[in-house]
Amino acid sequence: MHSPSSDAPLARLEQDRDELAKSWLQGIIDRTPLEQVGGLPVDWIAREAPALIGDILGELTGTAPLTEPGTASAAQTRLAELSSGRSPPAAVHRDLAALQALLIDALRREIHERERFARAAQRLAEIFGSMQATLGESMLGEGGARRDELTGLGGAGELHECLRRLVAGYERYGHPFAVLSIDIEGLGRVNEAHGREAGDRMLEAVAATLVREIRTVDYAFRLTDDDFCVIAPHHSASGARSLAERLRGSLDGSPSPGSARVSLAVGIASCPDHAESAVRLLDAAQEATYAAKASGGGVAIANGISISPGDPSVRNP
Repeated sequence: MHSPSSDAPLARLEQDRDELAKSWLQGIIDRTPLEQVGGLPVDWIAREAPALIGDILGELTGTAPLTEPGTASAAQTRLAELSSGRSPPAAVHRDLAALQALLIDALRREIHERERFARAAQRLAEIFGSMQATLGESMLGEGGARRDELTGLGGAGELHECLRRLVAGYERYGHPFAVLSIDIEGLGRVNEAHGREAGDRMLEAVAATLVREIRTVDYAFRLTDDDFCVIAPHHSASGARSLAERLRGSLDGSPSPGSARVSLAVGIASCPDHAESAVRLLDAAQEATYAAKASGGGVAIANGISISPGDPSVRNP
C-alpha cells in the first residue's frame, strides 16, 4: 500500500491535471502543420484529456493489477474513442507517447527521491504499454502505408506483412525473431530550433543509419513521425540487444543541426519469448520502449528482463 505521504506528489499532479491536459493539447497543436490543425480532434482532447490523465494517475497510485489489454478500463475506453475518430491510430500512438513524456517530466518535478521516482516511472511505462495495446488491432487492421516517402523505408503496411510472414515461419519451422521498437528522442527540439526541413534531414539520417547497421536479412520500417521499427529474423531478444546498442552508438556520431541532439530509446520483444502473434509482439516491444524512455533513454527488453544503460536507479521489478 502507498502511504498518504508517499502519494502527496501524485495528489498534486491530480490537482494539476487540467493544466497537464492543456500542455498536451498545446504540444499536439504546435507540432501539427497549420493546414492540418483543423483536422485535430481538439474538442475531444479538451473535453476528455483531464479525465484520461486522472485515470492514468489513479492507476499509477493503485495497488490492483493493471487491466488486461482490450478490457474496458476508463482510460482505454477513452483512448479507443479517440482512435476511432478523425485521428488514425498511428497519430494516437504518437500523441500517447507525447503524453507519457509530459507525465514523466511532471513526476520528475514532483518526486525528488530517486528510488521513488524510478518506481513511479516504471509503473507509468507499464500503464502506457497496456494502453498502447488498445491500438494494436486497429493499426494492423488498417494496414497503413506500404512505404514511407521521406525515408524510403517500409511503412506500417509492409511491417505487418513482414510480421505475419515471420509468425507463419515460426509456427511452421520454429524460427525465432526479434522486434525492435525505436523512438527518436529530441526530434521535436530539432523541429522547434531549426524547422521541419531540418527535422526531415535528421529522420533521413536516422533511416540511413538503420540501413547501414542492420544485417542484410533484417528489415527496417518507419511508422510515424519519430517511430521506427526493425525486425531481426533468427534473433532472440537478448541477441538483439547488441544490435540496439550499436544503433544507439552510431546515431550518437551522426551529424545534427546546430547543437540539437537526438537519441534512441529502443524496446525489444521476441517470438516466441514474449508473444507468438504480430499484435502482441508489437505491444510488448512498445511497452519496453516506454520503459526505456522512462529510464532516461537506452534499451529495454520486454517483460521486465532488463534495462540499459539509462538511469541506473531504474530497474524492472
